[in-house]
Amino acid sequence: MYIKSMHIENYRNLRDVTLHFHESMNYLVGENAIGKSSFLRLLSLICKGQVIPEQDYADVTRPIVVTLELVLLRPGDQGFAFDRQEDRRTVTLRLEKNVEEFLPRLYNLDSGELVPPEIIRCVRYLENASFHDPGETPVWVYRAVEEKLETVLHVRAENLTPCIREFITREVQVGNRDTSYYVNIFLLSRYLRRQDCPVADNMKFISLVALRLLTQIYEMMQSHAAPLERSLIINENGERLLPLWVSIDEPEIHLHPYMQRSILQYYQELLENRDPKFCKVLHELFHIDGLRGQLFVVTHATDSLAGDYRHIIRFYRNDAQQVQAACGSAFSFDEEIEKHLLMHFPEVKESLYSRSVLIVEGETEYGCFRYFGKTLQVPFDYYGICLINARGESSIGKIKTLLEAFHIPVAALYDGDVKRLRCHEKQVYFTDEICFEMDLVTRLLQVGKRRELDRIINAAAGGHGRATADMLKRACRKLAINYHDYPPKLLQHVNSRNYQALCVYYFAWLYSNKGVILGRLIGQSLQAEEIPPAFCRVIRAAGTFASVRGKQEKEMNL
Repeated sequence: MYIKSMHIENYRNLRDVTLHFHESMNYLVGENAIGKSSFLRLLSLICKGQVIPEQDYADVTRPIVVTLELVLLRPGDQGFAFDRQEDRRTVTLRLEKNVEEFLPRLYNLDSGELVPPEIIRCVRYLENASFHDPGETPVWVYRAVEEKLETVLHVRAENLTPCIREFITREVQVGNRDTSYYVNIFLLSRYLRRQDCPVADNMKFISLVALRLLTQIYEMMQSHAAPLERSLIINENGERLLPLWVSIDEPEIHLHPYMQRSILQYYQELLENRDPKFCKVLHELFHIDGLRGQLFVVTHATDSLAGDYRHIIRFYRNDAQQVQAACGSAFSFDEEIEKHLLMHFPEVKESLYSRSVLIVEGETEYGCFRYFGKTLQVPFDYYGICLINARGESSIGKIKTLLEAFHIPVAALYDGDVKRLRCHEKQVYFTDEICFEMDLVTRLLQVGKRRELDRIINAAAGGHGRATADMLKRACRKLAINYHDYPPKLLQHVNSRNYQALCVYYFAWLYSNKGVILGRLIGQSLQAEEIPPAFCRVIRAAGTFASVRGKQEKEMNL
């Protein structure tokens, strides 16, 4: 069972939002205070059947309305454990609640029937299932799980090493945890993974994840209000699976980047039954054969994000400043673009948190544009501008398509030699000359800064810059001129009165020595009046996109 889509009306700042979900993993991203955690809170209130407080209504004169499209069974599933005759694959539910009502009204939109609100409690939701227990789990649950684990794993707490027993004793003395909490962690550590050491952080956190799931499932087993049997699904192999919706809010608070990814990947393993040892524990403890989980992660860290745009839900504000959601699972691209986007997505994850994006074609531009922005009084970090190196002209349009699908304003800089082919595209800019390097050369020569150009090249070359035969052949081929007219020589020996020769020789060196280090040197060296106008235009455009959005958001918060 998983949520396929949800439409939310009148809840906090989610006044009219439609979300589409991936069946296994969903990352909720966007700027601060835009509604990501509000979504998790609403999901919790719905699944637990709790009262929605008055302050959560965006407009108290209107009801909160939530429409859920649920996929109940997958192809091949036999049905629910409590009712094998229930063979509906999907259902659409509509929850409505006015502020004066105590309980919401729940409708089955497929049949038009009013159904008991209690039915929603059969959906199992683990709220903020982070690696640590915030103290809500009763001690008796840990002790009961310890007793069961000792039986299933054929090991007792007394068999733990003296080092571990000493560690547990010390932790109990200085903390507020029961002994059973730590015993469970080490029992699971020994069984599930490879190490039995209290300082192995990866093993400790993985064991905490497993323990968190086991204790919460145990509490579900004890519930008489919503018996667990009503939630179990029988798959095509006759296995009893427990559907779960699991949320994790800001895993980056306590975990470094590698641990964030490790924990989230382990959650996916458990929720998709890819850890046979954990499945065995589930079977022995609860007589269920596995889980069928859908994970929701709210994060502000790019390190946590998967490298697949289809798992991303980005919250943003539209032109009317209403919160909306762009959902990667709902995007549709042709096969060639799809392959390209999946390959490049890890490089553009940071843009999901930005106010605007500036895409450049190569490494040299990438190395210098951040410095140019600072020089032009458009600091990228302050404005929330993400700079992306497309690594080639052909990638710019594809990356731009993806970012615009996520409703991120984009300014892209192409080399001037493709202007005829790309001029129909929106929010694209072009170098005034044939490419970035020629723009740079002509600008510095026009403002009388040949000496500055020499200084940059000599610093990068570690000596006097020289245009070699290979450099000149490559440059002349790009410029469509005869390279025999330009013999190899030191740049300082080029006749200063021959403007065309100056352009060709300096261009030849820069064109053959592209790189982010050279770009950084260029960016650190140029004053505002020395930066080519085409670069200024695209940087200021990205700044305008970002500042307009920032101004609108500021006005909304006043």
